[in-house]
Order: sequence, then structure tokens, then C-alpha cells
Amino acid sequence: MSKAPFILLVNPWIRDFAAFDLWAKPMGLLMLGALLRQGGCGVAFVDCLSRHDPATENAPDVLPGRDRPHGTGKYHRMRVAKPEVFSGFPRTYYRYGIHPDSLRSQLTALPVPDLIWVTSAMTYWYEGVKETVAVLREVFPAVPVWLGGIYAALCPAHAGKAIGADEIVTCPQGDLPDRVHAATGFTLSNQVAWRHFRTSPPPALDLLSHPAYAPLLTSRGCPFRCPYCASGVLYPAWERRDASAIHGEIVAWHRRYGVLDFAFYDDALLLHAETSLKPALEQLAGEDRGLRFHTPNALHIRALTPDWCRLLHAAGFKTIRLGLETLAEDEHRRWGGKVLTGMFETAMKNLFDAGFAPEQIGVYLLCGVPGQSRHEVARAIRAVARTGARPRLAEYSPVPRTPMWEDARRIAPFDIEGEPLFHNNSFFACRRPDFTYEHMKELKLMAGDHDREGRGGALRPSRVETNG
Repeated sequence: MSKAPFILLVNPWIRDFAAFDLWAKPMGLLMLGALLRQGGCGVAFVDCLSRHDPATENAPDVLPGRDRPHGTGKYHRMRVAKPEVFSGFPRTYYRYGIHPDSLRSQLTALPVPDLIWVTSAMTYWYEGVKETVAVLREVFPAVPVWLGGIYAALCPAHAGKAIGADEIVTCPQGDLPDRVHAATGFTLSNQVAWRHFRTSPPPALDLLSHPAYAPLLTSRGCPFRCPYCASGVLYPAWERRDASAIHGEIVAWHRRYGVLDFAFYDDALLLHAETSLKPALEQLAGEDRGLRFHTPNALHIRALTPDWCRLLHAAGFKTIRLGLETLAEDEHRRWGGKVLTGMFETAMKNLFDAGFAPEQIGVYLLCGVPGQSRHEVARAIRAVARTGARPRLAEYSPVPRTPMWEDARRIAPFDIEGEPLFHNNSFFACRRPDFTYEHMKELKLMAGDHDREGRGGALRPSRVETNG
């Protein structure tokens, strides 16, 4: 057997018009680190998106980030040139994350790795990945670089041409031990653990330098196949962890690092969770540890029964996000049928009866989907605001390999197939004469105004239904 390899894991920079750390950690990379380490490898982690890097905080050319409640916050950022395709778009472009000098310094302080593994998230963030890989090549020119993650999985051909990695890794997780052996000659000792999500160790949170919050994944995949979502593409099987593993992970992070805030990354957190998440939360509620839980990925409205809502409140859930998407019945049917008539009102009543305050509840509404009416979005914003909850627009981003991709490709006046930068929801590539970029901006202002009104601000008149 070859000696144990030393593998470097890298979370790359983001280049975009806007980015915010809303409980955003590279869960896949942290899970990979845990599996590699359990299997006998040496592992190091470099986080280009660290918000607490002293070298970056003291750099004069960096716009500083800022901490927000419950571990969230603004990234440090540096203004960079916009890509040519956005030359006429009136927004400023930034690199988010640590200073390039800090990255080089962190890399040169490490032993030369045997393999470098870079992750990727949004397809339209590939420029940050490309820049990160270029620095890795500069410091470690002879070390193979692998690219995985969401962008690699959804746009493998583009990634193979654009990034400069040696391999684009898109195989199932269970095949990775063989890939590592082929590259390093080392046989991982935990090959069974790679085959199923439920057998994987908890993510290697200790690799993070400042774990102000902990990401949690109690299940992977989703039973629904919504046409705009890539969850079913990325994770065809739906798997759950058991209650003891969920409880044990939460308690371990709390005891070891004093973590109080936990963010669930599940796509279907409450669905069929009566024997997994529910017993874990019941035990935590009885232990009264003062923990705070957040659901940035949204809860399925159909799951919010009175019993579940009471348990969520008792367990310490502080940030509730609901995936309503629309109030139009025909669109609900077209988008997967997750929410039926009356479900939203019932769920809101159950949440309020359980003790949740209106300001704790945000409701995601899809905006700019092919075929969607801007008037329907405006009606949905007003309807959500009337309940006291906060309307949150989820601006549509065209996602390759989803059922809705062909609709987006047909109507978009931009080359979304050849240029992933056009997937950026800030740019709104699927604009059309009856739903323009200006309409999108008006709807965002409208939703923001209703949020401010809920917090005591004034509501401005909206022009969304009359401005052409």
C-alpha cells in the first residue's frame, strides 16, 4: 500500500454582483474531508470565503465585511472588472472572500499536497473558481487539481474547458475511493462509508477556523422533482440519517465549539421525518441547551402540522423560511404540485398558534420563471404580507439539466447554454417584453417595502402593474 496522501481541499472565491453568507458553508467539501480523513488521508482546508481572516481584514484595498446575527454576515470584497458579457449592465462586480496575498501565504505555509480538490457552487460563479485554480497552479504547479461540486456536475463540458483543472469529478460518491486509489496508490480504509449518505461521518466542521454556526444535513435529495430545481439531478436517491446520529452531531458541535446556531441544508427537512429528525428534536427540546435553528433552504408547507410547529418552536427554531413559490393554482401544478389550496393559510395559522412571531417567518416566492406573470408575483407578495410574514423573492436562475431548462433556453435573449454567467439571477437572462428587468426590479422593491413595513417602515406605491 502506498503511503497516506496529503489532500488539500479548497473553497474558492466568488465573483458576482452580490454575495452574502446566509449560513453558507461548503457542506460537500466538509463531508469529503471527513470521509478522506476517516479513510486514512491527511487533509488540509483553505477557505477563500473566510469572513475572519486577519490578513484580509487589515488589507487597505479590501471593502470590509460585517457580522450579522446568528453567524451570518457580509463577506470581505474587492472590486474587480466586470466580464465583457456584462459590460452594459449597471452593477458593480466584486471578488468576495480573502485577499489574494492571504491565499498565497496560506498555501505556501502548507506541505506540498499529493492532490488538490476544489469545490464549486453556482454555475455563474465559475470565474471565482477559475481564478482560485490559477493561484493553486502558481503555488503548486506539479500537483493535480480536481474540480467537483454543483457547477462541475451541471456544466462538466464548460468546466473542462474553462477552469484549468486536471479532472472534472462528477462520478457517484461511492466511486470516489477507486478514483483516489488510481490517483495516489492509496486504498482508503472506509470504502463502505462512501456508498451511502447515512453511513458517512459528520462533516469536518473542525476544518473551519471560526465555526460561528454549524451546517446540518439530516437528509440528502428530495422526493419532489420540481422542474426548476436540480436537487433530483445532483442527488437522485433520497436518503435520511437516523435520530441518534442527528442528535449526536448537534450536541457534539455544541459541546466542542460552543456552537449555538445551526442551519439545516435539507431540501425536504420535515417530510417523512417522524423517525429521524422528530425524535432528535424532541430530545433536544427536553435538554434545553439554548440552541437556535434556522431553515434557509425553506420548509415544505404541507408538512407544517400543529404538532410539527409546536415541536419546532419548543426545540428553538428562530428562522423559518417557507417554500410557497406562487399562489397561482395552475403554476403550482406545473411546478410540481407541492402546495395545494389552503395549505399556506393553514401552515401560517399553525406557526402563529405555536408561538412564532411574524418577523421570524419569510416566504419564498419564485419570480421571473418562464411563462410566469409579473402580476401574479405582485399579488403573491401582497397576499404574503397580509399574513404578517415577510415576502422573499427567489429570482429565477436557469439551471442546466432541469426540466425547465429548455423553456429558459427558448425564451432567453442571451446565450445561457454557452455562457453560465448568464445564469446569474441578478442579471435575469430570461427577461421578456411582458416581464422585463425593470419589472423584476420593481417587484424586488415591492417585496422589500413590505418587509420594511412589517418592521415599522413606510410602504411606497408600486408601479409594477402599470410600468409597461
